[in-house]
Amino acid sequence: MDEVDQNIYQELLADNRFVTWASGKNPVDGPYWKQWREKNPTAEFSFTEAYRTVRLLKFKKHTISESEISERWNQSKKQMPVRTQKTLSMFFWYYRVAGILLLPIIIVSLWIFYNQLTLKSEFARINGYFQGKSVRVTVPIGGQLTLALPDSSMVWLNSGSEISYPVYFAQGKREVEITGEAYFKVTKNNKMFVVKNPGPTIQVYGTEFNVHAYPNEKRITIALVNGIITLKDGNEHELKVDPGEVASFDQIAGKLTKQTEDINQYISWREGKYIFRDASLELILKTLERKYNVSILLKNPELNQSKFNATIEGEPLDQVLELLTFSSPLQYEYKPQQLKADGSYSKAEVTLWKDTNKKYKPLN
Repeated sequence: MDEVDQNIYQELLADNRFVTWASGKNPVDGPYWKQWREKNPTAEFSFTEAYRTVRLLKFKKHTISESEISERWNQSKKQMPVRTQKTLSMFFWYYRVAGILLLPIIIVSLWIFYNQLTLKSEFARINGYFQGKSVRVTVPIGGQLTLALPDSSMVWLNSGSEISYPVYFAQGKREVEITGEAYFKVTKNNKMFVVKNPGPTIQVYGTEFNVHAYPNEKRITIALVNGIITLKDGNEHELKVDPGEVASFDQIAGKLTKQTEDINQYISWREGKYIFRDASLELILKTLERKYNVSILLKNPELNQSKFNATIEGEPLDQVLELLTFSSPLQYEYKPQQLKADGSYSKAEVTLWKDTNKKYKPLN
């Protein structure tokens, strides 16, 4: 007996071109898929099953004629058990007295009921294929990415971030897991949307918020744009956050707090702009490392907690470093990428150190 190759089956169902063609919306693609089948003869059974699934899951309103009612009724009778057919014969004999005009309605209802059972079986079969399957997306250093989740929620991922989510959201549950920075625009749904990260678990139903949760940083922030979210830490303590508020989680102390702030500085990165307000030098340098794909060494760690105000918007790294050292007691050395013996390039390096000839007054 032929068996479905789950990888091929899932790839086809995830292919918008295939789904559009199989659902009858783009018949001109027929030759393309014919050629695909000829090139992949061993995938014929999987292709047929994927096509059958798309056709079964295609819902559209349709006016049924009397001839279609008769034809579908005959088809349904052939697929129903003999006992069911006998029971239905007695049922129709009895109700014939009530008027033959009811017959089409009853037939259509029974036909829909039978096909709903078939559809339910198909959903169960698909559930078996996808059970436990997940998608993991990683954004390289220096990049950004936008993607749609199975429930149509949108996610913007910043440099060096990673998200993991199921191929489809199981009944009653929408859950994703991230590290790094992500902006969520969650589709409203009666299923709770849960975001797991190195800090507190985020619970929402439909809202927009930003999560900054890099494992190598002390502070995790969640900035709420609209809607309402609930945060739950490892001790099951809950914190409700309202629009315009920013929740902070200290990964070392395990302390969760919130405050009202201008959240634009937390979400402007989607537009290529980084706004720092009373930000530590450590945070700024880590952001520069991810944005410019460079390794930065600060020879004087005691300067990490110095506070700065800055806005970076598309400037090259050397210009950013010049501005940074101009406004602080720092000097820097830049070492560009080097070609290695294996043909690859090393990461560019920046070294910073304290300039004792400069005076610097930190922010209050």
